[in-house]
Amino acid sequence: MCGLAHYFESEGLSTVLVGFIREHIEAIKPARGLFLDFPMGRGMGKPNDPEFQKKVIQSAFELLEAETGPVLEDFPEIIPVRDGRMGYALPPELVLNKDDIGDVDELVAAVQREIDALLPDYEAAVAARGRTTVGASELAIKDFAPFVSEFIRGEIPKSPRKGLPAIPLLKLVVEDLEAYYTETRTHRDGIDDLELMGKWFWEETRAGRLLLSLEAVSIVSENKVMLQIVEMSLMTPRFWSEGPLPGSSASGW
Repeated sequence: MCGLAHYFESEGLSTVLVGFIREHIEAIKPARGLFLDFPMGRGMGKPNDPEFQKKVIQSAFELLEAETGPVLEDFPEIIPVRDGRMGYALPPELVLNKDDIGDVDELVAAVQREIDALLPDYEAAVAARGRTTVGASELAIKDFAPFVSEFIRGEIPKSPRKGLPAIPLLKLVVEDLEAYYTETRTHRDGIDDLELMGKWFWEETRAGRLLLSLEAVSIVSENKVMLQIVEMSLMTPRFWSEGPLPGSSASGW
């Protein structure tokens, strides 16, 4: 993002970058940077706290008033990480191998039941917020799990979207599925706890199991594009005690 900021600035567009790794911002020197001492991934700070989010946005916009740059300022408030971690980390023993997957039809049916059960709360969340991040794939919500399941079965389905191949579409479907669950629970239960959300999704939901199954298949797949796409879209949060999972280029968190 720092590199993109330099490009936009070279074209005459003023930019402000917000970031979590101060060393990166200092090294690349965007024109205007706001360092956020927050857990990774919380670009606006606290979910369900619009006043706090407005303070972050206002602090970023104020950097546009600087006459010269590069400018790097610290946001005055800190959101501490827990136990030295940025958030939830999947226990290594819960990582799946391909042989652990089991009956895919049964898993998809269980995910569909979860999705149906969450739907009223998801719709309430969208109504309350006036927006949703679900929809990038343009697939119906009921089609998320069946589409993912085709890859778990070792097949690459025909893409239902003209001009977008199945594997790039998979990334958007995975992101839509995760967003559906996350938006529902953060609104319904007022959750502001990455540890709790991660534990719930990856350890307790069948959707989490579905995505871990997808990861297991992609790691042993000969299709390297699929592996890269799955790694990019899942970013399964975990710590490795002995380095990356065999066959994967993903590093530990």
